[in-house]
Amino acid sequence: MSDRHWTAHRQRVATLAEALTDSDGPVRLRKRTSNLFRPREEVERTELDVTALNHIIEIDAEAGMAEVEGMTPYVDLVDATLPHGLAPAIVPELKSITVGGAMTGLGIESSAFRYGLVHHTVDEMDVLVADGRVLTCSPEQRPELFFGFPNSYGSLGYTTRLRVKLIPVTQYVRLEHSVYSDADELFAAIEEECSQPACAYLDGVCFAPGQFVLTRAHFVESLPEGRAPSDYTWMQQYWKSLRAKHEDFLTIHDYLWRWDTDWFWCSKNLGMQFKPLRFLMGRKRLSSITYQKIMRASHHWPLSLLQYVRPRTESVIQDVDIPIANAAAFLADFDDQIGIRPVWICPFVVPDGRFSLFELRTDASYINFGFWDLVRSDELDGHYNALVEELVAKHGGKKSLYSRSTYNEARFWQEYDRDTYESLKRECDPGGRFPGLYEKAVRQR
Repeated sequence: MSDRHWTAHRQRVATLAEALTDSDGPVRLRKRTSNLFRPREEVERTELDVTALNHIIEIDAEAGMAEVEGMTPYVDLVDATLPHGLAPAIVPELKSITVGGAMTGLGIESSAFRYGLVHHTVDEMDVLVADGRVLTCSPEQRPELFFGFPNSYGSLGYTTRLRVKLIPVTQYVRLEHSVYSDADELFAAIEEECSQPACAYLDGVCFAPGQFVLTRAHFVESLPEGRAPSDYTWMQQYWKSLRAKHEDFLTIHDYLWRWDTDWFWCSKNLGMQFKPLRFLMGRKRLSSITYQKIMRASHHWPLSLLQYVRPRTESVIQDVDIPIANAAAFLADFDDQIGIRPVWICPFVVPDGRFSLFELRTDASYINFGFWDLVRSDELDGHYNALVEELVAKHGGKKSLYSRSTYNEARFWQEYDRDTYESLKRECDPGGRFPGLYEKAVRQR
């Protein structure tokens, strides 16, 4: 791409920095999408409009790198890289997730067993801080900010540019769905793939105790003669195919977005398992972007069918990361005490343990368990989300902060490095224009 793309990028950033410095007091972002699943307290804040910061600046196919702006959705980045036979090393599962959001919010997907989390695949970034400065950081330049930014959720500043690792891909993938009845055997198979990867992508689903499916995806250049790729973008649901087929084929595009059509399986809360409703919704509207709009509307109107048939419920929308040695025990405790089904299983490695706000061991593989549903509850609101936190601590894991957290402040800072965070906060936002991490993640500000 030409210099004019970089010139236009710098102009957009300068305009944004000027808008920040021309305003006073607390700040919040105005953007088209959000993948936060926790309510926010209504606080008077200046809105910083970042919607224009959504461009792909440059793709260097030879170097396997893309330079992108922070609000660029992954769907746009994938569309730009696939014609080069490349894709981001990690493509988070929802089209609405932005590159900057995945960096600050710990993005993951089924190639994480090879490459780690999204922040492990970013080489450099620019961060707009509270006084309008744009700080370039990398492992070599301002390493404290680079390694302290993931899991900060906009409390230190906002990414305006990121350099993202790309990997070679083929036009198609072949899926192998393997059924397991024993959790220990499942996680042993996952650990073997993490230590000696033989496939391109790896994830699984726990449908119930003793009912597991592990999916290995392999790159293939072409399809078997007479075979067409499956289509899960409208009337058929990908998650239901896992137990119906041993082998499947998808285009690489459809594989990367296989979970987006039904937001994994969460579209069932809106009746989307019924084919007449899917037909009426149409292919284009079956997506995470549509469900986000419905979710935001549900803050004011009870749109989920479950809110009518199970009115006394608690929303438990969480992703947690558990060392693989403890994964089977965690899953057993989780099913016994909370019981959401299905549960997504996404293994990952930790190539670099220096990320201070989400410290993980580099000598162990981890399992990301994702579970998102309403739980019938006669307890005080927040009971089951607090129970998730207890189980995560019991099994030596970490919990993502994109959704509800119930920690008291002392307990919160036992999990996340307070000294490093406060040092970065003094450097990037000494006046407190951005909400602090605890205030944002727990107090909902």
